[in-house]
Amino acid sequence: MVDIGREIFWNVKDTGAQWISYAFMIITFIILIVGLKKRYAMWKIGKPSPIEFKKRLGERIGYFIANGIFHKSILREAFPGWMHFFIFWGFLLLTIGTALVAIQADFTDLFFKVQFLKGGFYLIFSFFLDLGGLIAIVGIVMAIIRRYVQKPTRLDNKPDDAIVLAWILVVLVTGFLAEGARIAYAMPDFEKWSFLGYLTAYIFAGMPKEAITATHKVLWYFHMVISFGLLAYIVYSRLLHIITSSLNMMFRGVEDVPEGTRGAVAPIEDFENAEEFGINSINGFTWRQIFDLDACTRCGRCQDLCPAYNTEKPLSPKKFIQDLKGEWERYCAGIKNEDGIIDTTILEETLWSCTACMACQVNCPVSIPTFDKNIEMRRYLTLTLSKTTSETKLLFKNLQKNNNPYGMGKKERLGWTEGLDIRNAAEQEVDYLYWVGCVASLDDRNRKVARSFATILNQAGVNFGILGTDEMCCGDPSRRCGNEEQYLGTAQGNVELLNEIGIKKIITTCPHCYTTLKKEYAQLGGNFEVYHQSEFIYKLINEGKLKVNPALEGKVTFHDPCYLGRVNGIFDQPRSVLDKVTKGTYEEMGRNHNQSFCCGGGGGRIWMEEHHKRINHARIDEAIAVQANTVVTACPYCLIMMEDAIKDKEKIETMKALDLSEIVVKGI
Repeated sequence: MVDIGREIFWNVKDTGAQWISYAFMIITFIILIVGLKKRYAMWKIGKPSPIEFKKRLGERIGYFIANGIFHKSILREAFPGWMHFFIFWGFLLLTIGTALVAIQADFTDLFFKVQFLKGGFYLIFSFFLDLGGLIAIVGIVMAIIRRYVQKPTRLDNKPDDAIVLAWILVVLVTGFLAEGARIAYAMPDFEKWSFLGYLTAYIFAGMPKEAITATHKVLWYFHMVISFGLLAYIVYSRLLHIITSSLNMMFRGVEDVPEGTRGAVAPIEDFENAEEFGINSINGFTWRQIFDLDACTRCGRCQDLCPAYNTEKPLSPKKFIQDLKGEWERYCAGIKNEDGIIDTTILEETLWSCTACMACQVNCPVSIPTFDKNIEMRRYLTLTLSKTTSETKLLFKNLQKNNNPYGMGKKERLGWTEGLDIRNAAEQEVDYLYWVGCVASLDDRNRKVARSFATILNQAGVNFGILGTDEMCCGDPSRRCGNEEQYLGTAQGNVELLNEIGIKKIITTCPHCYTTLKKEYAQLGGNFEVYHQSEFIYKLINEGKLKVNPALEGKVTFHDPCYLGRVNGIFDQPRSVLDKVTKGTYEEMGRNHNQSFCCGGGGGRIWMEEHHKRINHARIDEAIAVQANTVVTACPYCLIMMEDAIKDKEKIETMKALDLSEIVVKGI
């Protein structure tokens, strides 16, 4: 009876293969450690940035398992997702198999004289080892087709890409050839479990046994040398992302989810004593931000979803990150940029093109943010150089003078309340503060939204009030245009007022106010329970406090506001509410939820003139494509941008834009 199993180092043991492989392994580890040490020194040229890694560690690990190991974020796109999944899992199975062989050869055989790679376990082991190699080959072939046949515009091919793909493919093919030669020597029937190796064995069928053993030795040594060479090459090639991308997911982890700090701008440390604000040199970024640059795999998914890039603005998030990475590598090589990175590495126009929509970060498979680096350079322009756009100068002037972007008097904030029974939260105790926001208070179109939402609250018997003339801008436009000083003056005043009058719960119709009040005021001691109108209306309906009927005719679609959906994860509640009040049909636009296309108003852009193709035009084209009669949104910026686009496209006879609260009022 033939023993089921195989001899480790078959045919090469007499040449000292085991000890030679030890030598290569040691050399490989030395090369890896030297490379990692050099890379670590390069990361550390940035400013210190402490990470509370142990905070919610279980969730961080879970986030990494879901996205790093099981590829949840990578599989958002089918072809490249499965391509990477096959390569990753193929090599994971091969690594586990190689480790078991090493344990058998280097420990069990030598010290315990126990064979575990035999019998039924060996058959299963052989099957999964060959399966791993096969799916890895499939993944590599898919990668070659994608890069050199399909050639999507978002991918830029470098020599290193071809070297890595070819090298990996040669490692995999020579591994199967060596296995096939070993099996061909005797062709035992049980080796059919090594299905690909068994098929490969037929290549050597008919050769004399001496020729088979000689060929096997050459293949085995070649495979061993290039395999260790590939491992050593990891730190010096794009394969470094195996380490950096994985760590990036763990570092960011639960912070890059709606329940974390996604969308919140980090404060300037020690603002009062800072000699200069913002960043204009690569070593001004934190080591954590520099690590982001090194974790980028150049996949280009960020670019595909960037509203600026897709409307011919001079911004590609991928190029932005890669340009900064190039600057970092030059700096570490001793090439200093004395003129700073603004207008040399990154153009001013590029910085102001960003809408801060978070599409790049949320859709990046490894959670690399772009706007956190952009905002630092905007801060440098605005605060250190006092250099900004003509539109933002007017914005800052209006905010400074009248605490709102329009420059209107504070009494105008009450214009929308005429005829409504609304309390003043500063004078009467209320359960909820309705934070109206500048746009809903002062923009004629959005005043209708404020009235609609207040009507809903009154109808549901909610004890709420407003700040009236005491309400100021939340600070979002100032902060996202780089004027941190103005933001702090406004936000600190708001936090003090809210704490003084005992506000605990806040509702707002604006997702930008929502994000600022909920996530950024906490940086200043303002810890409030904040609701967006879509959440609150959904809550009222579910609790039976608000009854609505279908009232909206025609075909309806919903535009996800960036700071409601992508940033805060509020997708289902507005759709659920909309479903209850829609009498006609509903259809999603082509891009929705996390892939939703920005209206173009965020990041302070609503206060600036737009050049090139307009972002809101690109978005309304998607609504036109589904033949929608009504575009519903839940953001004052989005409402303005959608209405303007409908007018520009001359669709006002067949299409209208409405806020969610306006729809609900129709159904009461």
